[in-house]
Amino acid sequence: MEPQDFLKKMLEIYSPSGKEAELANFLFHQMKELGFDAEIDEVGNVIGRIGKGTPTLLLCGHMDTVEGYLPVRLINGELTGRGAVDAKSSLATLILAAANFVNKKIKGSIVVVGTVQEEGTSEGIIHIVNKGLKADYSIFGEPCNTNFIVVGYKGSLNVEIEIRTEPGHPANPTVKNASEELISIWLKIKSELGKHQSKSKQDSVSISLGRLNGGENQSTAEIRVRIPFKMRCDEIYEVINRILQAHQEENNGVKGMLKVIDKTEPYQSDKRSPLVNALSSSIMEVTGEEARLIKKTGTGDMNIYGNRVKTAAVTYGPGDPRLDHTEYEKISIKQFLDTIEILTKTIEKLLL
Repeated sequence: MEPQDFLKKMLEIYSPSGKEAELANFLFHQMKELGFDAEIDEVGNVIGRIGKGTPTLLLCGHMDTVEGYLPVRLINGELTGRGAVDAKSSLATLILAAANFVNKKIKGSIVVVGTVQEEGTSEGIIHIVNKGLKADYSIFGEPCNTNFIVVGYKGSLNVEIEIRTEPGHPANPTVKNASEELISIWLKIKSELGKHQSKSKQDSVSISLGRLNGGENQSTAEIRVRIPFKMRCDEIYEVINRILQAHQEENNGVKGMLKVIDKTEPYQSDKRSPLVNALSSSIMEVTGEEARLIKKTGTGDMNIYGNRVKTAAVTYGPGDPRLDHTEYEKISIKQFLDTIEILTKTIEKLLL
């Protein structure tokens, strides 16, 4: 199967988070045909292995997409479809680059993983970490426009605040309104965390209010925080908790609860690692342009794996990240093929 046909088939299999099984089965059989030692694990990740021992290179992409099917078409050298950018094209390049080494003697091993639930609970990568897969080098597949290498992602903390107040008649001026109290707390949190700002987005805290539900005596809200590289999730949590506790002490009849929905610590890779050097030089050889090392304000599977395993990890892949989650996802076939070549050269430099 030609590389673009392989990707086209992947795009035609609709796989929003939680519904990756059909794609996993397709990739499992394709990996077996290509010569991988392949399996589908307990949570639905598809895994293909080449070689044995160390060093180990992990090539990890996710199978799931956001909701919303898009027609799959090849138009003027570009493939459209849900996942064309985020991030089936990246996963395809990792699989096809690794397949070039099935019949070669390599130093160590290559493990290719297609994870589930990256767009949701991160169940796939968490399971991989908990099963003890420790790689010396890791490349995570996400769109980077070919010449960009992501060496860092900000962290994230999502919390839920619930406020309860004592029942009473709305006409009574001493009766507290839960929704109003929650909005007051939110404004205090926003103001306090707003102090952690700088000229650089990477060094700034960003905060947003998610869902807000409730009424007069009970109200809940989700607060989402992006955490810069010099801070940790616990620091942000303590700020929010302190404001909540102070508000309760100052307002009789107001009771609050704070719950962590999920948290992911920031991650930065070593810019001078053999992995970064190998990938950077391969980009130059294929494109004739220097690689650019960047840090992004988002969060990905690299955060979870890199922080837990303490490995050299980067994020890399074809596609324009500005098209993530949009109705305009498309991938240049030339960029897709160039990325396979770049990854192949990178593997050669690390394992041959």
